Amino acid sequence: MRVLPRLLRALPYPLWPLLLLACLALPFATRALPFTDGIERAIHDLYRFALAPTVPEEGSDPDIAIVTYDDAVARASGKLNPVDRATLAEALGAIEGAGAKAIAIDMIFTLPTKDQQVLIDRLRSMTIPVYLAYADPERDRVTYWAPEVDSEARPYQDSFFASLAGGKVEPVSPAVGTDEAGIARRWPRFGEGGKPPLAFAMADLPRQSYSGGIGFTRLTSEAAAGEGVEYSHVFPTLPMDLTVDPDLADIFLPTLTGKYVLVGADTFNDDQHATPITRIAGDVQTPGVTIHAQMLRQALDGRFPVPLSSWLVALVAALATIAGVASAMIERRAALLWALALAQFATLAALPLALKAANIDYLGLPLFGFALSWLLAFVTVGYALRSRTSIERAFARGALGKFLPEKVAKQILDQPALLDLTGEQRDLCMMFTDLEGFTRFSHGREPQATAAILNRYLEQMSGIVLDHGGTLDKYVGDALVAFWGAPIASDDDAEQCVACAMALHAASERLRAEIAAEYGDTLGRTRIGLHCGSVVVGNFGGTRRIQYTALGDAMNIAARLEGANKYLGSDILASGQMRARAPNFAWRPLGRVAVSGVDTALDLCEPVAGERAAYTGDWIAAMGQAERGDDAGAHALRKLASAHPGDAALQALAGRLDAIAGGGIHALESK
Repeated sequence: MRVLPRLLRALPYPLWPLLLLACLALPFATRALPFTDGIERAIHDLYRFALAPTVPEEGSDPDIAIVTYDDAVARASGKLNPVDRATLAEALGAIEGAGAKAIAIDMIFTLPTKDQQVLIDRLRSMTIPVYLAYADPERDRVTYWAPEVDSEARPYQDSFFASLAGGKVEPVSPAVGTDEAGIARRWPRFGEGGKPPLAFAMADLPRQSYSGGIGFTRLTSEAAAGEGVEYSHVFPTLPMDLTVDPDLADIFLPTLTGKYVLVGADTFNDDQHATPITRIAGDVQTPGVTIHAQMLRQALDGRFPVPLSSWLVALVAALATIAGVASAMIERRAALLWALALAQFATLAALPLALKAANIDYLGLPLFGFALSWLLAFVTVGYALRSRTSIERAFARGALGKFLPEKVAKQILDQPALLDLTGEQRDLCMMFTDLEGFTRFSHGREPQATAAILNRYLEQMSGIVLDHGGTLDKYVGDALVAFWGAPIASDDDAEQCVACAMALHAASERLRAEIAAEYGDTLGRTRIGLHCGSVVVGNFGGTRRIQYTALGDAMNIAARLEGANKYLGSDILASGQMRARAPNFAWRPLGRVAVSGVDTALDLCEPVAGERAAYTGDWIAAMGQAERGDDAGAHALRKLASAHPGDAALQALAGRLDAIAGGGIHALESK
């Protein structure tokens, strides 16, 4: 149920109907555009070849035979076009005498010849059905019908058929259903008053109307090995001269007994056509008479599948669109996406097989259009979702970036498991800061001015924390809480924590000077407490609001150290644990101090830089003597304090030397 709102957010509502309409229209459009139509036809031809019924050996068709007027016969007779009608008449008599069931003549007679009467007499005397091609230029797409001779050809053709009245000859259409590309793929259309296709008439289905794909039959690959996969060899084929040669007729004519015999030309560049089978097998063209034989075979078998419905095309396009949208919903799972896409395209590729099994004609099935519908839906929705996700990720990164370093925020967005919703024990470096005297500073000041100053202060301090890889825990008024080591830990967390504290102090001092110049009043100094220790860190809260924070005694110690700065005169007060983890800074010891709320005394120290770091070595040496009970150490520290009256931490240390001499503990009382 969460998918739909996500989709509606990804793509504006008005665009959804447009996307659906475009995806539904694509399969229909690909059959109308030249380039995509060529792709669709090529895909159809591949399936037509692969799914064509096969026969195991040459000339094995039991019902159909072909007699051809080929180039050898034309050379022998000296007549190519028009054909030698005397030879044709003799062949028809031989075929009838061999016991053929019926004869179809795929030749058009458009011009008179000297020997035409011989053929007319033979046709009128035939005792078996004869189907003779009659070309109607307004209905039949015949490649060898020349429009410029129409004025002469049409009247002669009509008179030729008139001379055959009373015989067994019936006119039929010689069209083989070539399409705009000149490929014979579908049965020819004919309307009321037109002549039936040759194959329908010969199969005694003259009133049948079917304009689907031609169901070609071909040899098996084994039978066609070494000569190309030709389907003309499916039918027994005799050159016409073999039927009229007295020495050979007795050998070959029995091949025609009891069969439908188709007579046609098989001469170079005359009535030659490409088909889906020849395009895939590599044979450029095949004679029209062979295509008629293929259609007759289909008619005799009754293989007339149901026409492909536009509603079925629209339904498949809709399913392809839905599949594309669903695939686009998959995120960061490339292997699953590829597997799903392959499965979907395999299903699409199997569609012609399913249609064939359901006796539905797959001629005109726009498989490429369906693939484009899937692709359009996938790309559009995928781009919209990823754009939306990028915006949301940028927003989330920006939101996280207010509390986490950018690098950490990116890692959490890429690996959400890093930010576990339960608490876990972690060793963290913690920082507490406080702006001294801000309540006094804001007293009597306009709220807007106070807010502006506070936001300016917190903006600078927060930026420094994030720049040093810290996680902002919370703001408490003018105080800031941060830690290092969660949600992602680094080897230099302690170093970064101390460096951040020193940068915060330096920045706050510069800001104090700026505020003083602008407002005539000075902000208090920033006090910082640092400590390392084990805490529980994670998301805490209720079902309506949670906060990522750290809890434990170590956090309490860091908070107490921040407050102890007030009494020890220091700016950054750190525990001995903090110093041990970040030894590369200049640390000056402040002795053992018992802080209110902490059970054990702490070895405290302060990181320094610049002028104060110059006498840190003398400080450390004197402090070591004093803690061992050597009065010389205490004397040296007091002398050092006199030399640096502006060092508040040194002055405070000199004031409590009696308590910490000899390793003693100075107790801070809560006030």
